[in-house]
Amino acid sequence: MTGAARALAERVLGRPAGDVDFELDPGLGAGRFAYAAAGGRLRVRGGDLPALGVGLHHYLTDVAGVQVTWDDPGAAHGLPVGAWPDAPETGAMAAVALRTYFNVVTTGYTAPFWSWSRWEREIDWMALHGINAPLMVLGHEAVLAAAFAELGAGTGKIAAWLGGAPYLPWTLMGSTSSWGGPLPRRWPERRLELARRVLARQRELGMTPVLPAFGGHVPDALGGAGSRRTTWQDFSTALLEPGSAAFDEVAAAVARHQRALLGTDHLYAADPLIESVPPSADPDYLARLGATIWRGLRRADPDATWVMQAWPFHFKRAFWTADRIAAFVRDVPADRMLLLDLWAEHAPVWDDSRGITDRPWAWCAIHNFGGRFSLHGDLRGLVREWRRVEASPQRARLRGFGLVPEATEQNPAFYELAATLPWDPPDDVEAWLAGFVIRRYRLASAGEDVHGAALEAWRILAATLYGPGATRSIPSPVIARPWDSDVPFRSQRLAGEELGPDRPPSANIDAEADPRVEGDLPELARAAELLANAAERLGPDGPWAGDLADVVTHVVAQGVRAPVRAAVRASRAGDRAGVERAAAEVLAALDGLEELAGTRADRLTGAWVRAAREWGDDAEERDVLGRDARRILSVWGRPGSGLHDYSGRHWAGLLGGLYRPRWAAWFALLAELSDGERALTDERLAQYRERVAAIEDAWVAGPHDHATMPTGDVVATARRLLARATTGPERDAGAPAGTEPADERR
Repeated sequence: MTGAARALAERVLGRPAGDVDFELDPGLGAGRFAYAAAGGRLRVRGGDLPALGVGLHHYLTDVAGVQVTWDDPGAAHGLPVGAWPDAPETGAMAAVALRTYFNVVTTGYTAPFWSWSRWEREIDWMALHGINAPLMVLGHEAVLAAAFAELGAGTGKIAAWLGGAPYLPWTLMGSTSSWGGPLPRRWPERRLELARRVLARQRELGMTPVLPAFGGHVPDALGGAGSRRTTWQDFSTALLEPGSAAFDEVAAAVARHQRALLGTDHLYAADPLIESVPPSADPDYLARLGATIWRGLRRADPDATWVMQAWPFHFKRAFWTADRIAAFVRDVPADRMLLLDLWAEHAPVWDDSRGITDRPWAWCAIHNFGGRFSLHGDLRGLVREWRRVEASPQRARLRGFGLVPEATEQNPAFYELAATLPWDPPDDVEAWLAGFVIRRYRLASAGEDVHGAALEAWRILAATLYGPGATRSIPSPVIARPWDSDVPFRSQRLAGEELGPDRPPSANIDAEADPRVEGDLPELARAAELLANAAERLGPDGPWAGDLADVVTHVVAQGVRAPVRAAVRASRAGDRAGVERAAAEVLAALDGLEELAGTRADRLTGAWVRAAREWGDDAEERDVLGRDARRILSVWGRPGSGLHDYSGRHWAGLLGGLYRPRWAAWFALLAELSDGERALTDERLAQYRERVAAIEDAWVAGPHDHATMPTGDVVATARRLLARATTGPERDAGAPAGTEPADERR
């Protein structure tokens, strides 16, 4: 059984692992590991298979001085045979039995087009970081299609209902349906093949994957004309009547096909009301819905446990009173349900007295929404919030821990720290972060100047972007959609909070009213200079280059706030030259960001689209996949859905192909208004919005010759952008938009 751990070690090390001894020792207890090294041999013992992976990783980080992250999966390569540093026996035990990973939508925002090689890397990351209950929705669309077809829904209607590849997670939860697509003809068989391979590896490493369960949503052909419906944004989906024979029949068919196609590990995810208000507020209806979902699970698998995201209890807090929560879970045995408190590091529901901790529950960190770019994360607060749980009465039913970002592959410092929480959260976060940087940048063998520059840069980051209170992403102004003649930053799509009918759109944080956003830029520019100094010595290929690009991107992007505000003021003052100066500055910043992103393989829209197109068998299928891959990054849904630019990113191809022409159109509007009557008429506004929508539609439709390989020098490009950002045109930045007298604003 330890062969899987040895194979993991060999993949991570990039060489045979004959000098590593793995030993399963049930006497240690599940979730406990111990490692020791002497005479060039490493010994790792574990109470179960997942503990072996964690033990290996802890030795690598704590003793060998290497860090394996999403963006540096080969960090342990190069350790020669017999080079293990001596270490006394050291161990730890997980504080909770279940460690889950992935949000349902991660397979839409990060992994819709992953190949087996990419999945293999991710599973290895899970194994090293102690994940033993990963959510695995890959291939479930094939399960649903088989079950619905058996019950009489036509294949064409099923395919239309499922929608496009990146939107499948939302169809699974009943949020969307019939959006995007159609899927390629061979998609079901190819995805099932990949899903089986992923599940086999996860199970081989001792994981118990969480598979989807039926929550009641069906195509209209199975729901019938009188079906109740759930709505989300501007989508509507049929929900079968709880307690009905139809609900039971579909649940049984889905469970039967899933077990036949993918097996089971007795953990099931069902999230039928993730961001939707139920069709009825009657507690009896809610109780019947919960009971019916549970009955379907229990009949299919007497050993089933329902794993449910408690997100609705945050997102629709006003609806989900204590009585309604209690009704919904009433008929599910307490020991057969696990509630995931998804945003516990920022907006927990475990401590709000509505009763979710009356059931077994898991503390989770969501952190990232939509894959949007943002350097952020309250590192000290992360540890503090976990310790607060451990010291609370609600700890009694704490059974799990989760890393559940909507997208991965960013902010590795946050996630590497978060992964330590169930095992050995650091008492000194500053010391932990210094160790992380030393390992990440291979500073143990670097000169003192490089060592000092890197640590000082991260000291600045730890005090600002990763400092106290930095639990929410700072919206990127370059991704804001200019939709009228005013500054658009405050209308950026909210993440994590409901947009109610009486609430205007709002940014993740009110960045325009937060003086730290722009006030921190000089210090962050200094951090970027320090990282550039380090990167010049360390070389262009390493995680430090990605960190440099991230910090420079933040500095340049946030720096456009001032010229955008200046353009609005100039337009209102009839100063066309002022508009044009501001426009030139912003468009130059976008050109620079496009060039910088183009130096990084992980920031190429072309690579994302190419990965999507590879799942198609002919030109038509490839074009549909490419269109949906571009759409989810840009307009997302229908024009009025409120999801516009939700997944916007600082990627080459997006910056220059979509954001730049959109801003250019806006500056042209301001210049035109500055020439004459400065009030924006309804007719002119409608024309302008048609122009913006046309730019967006053209970008989504493609085709585009996006670069698929990086070009250029990241350090040289970063230095050039920093020089421009710190010595650009002097101007009065003025008050943030929104502070002017009301009669001066449109």
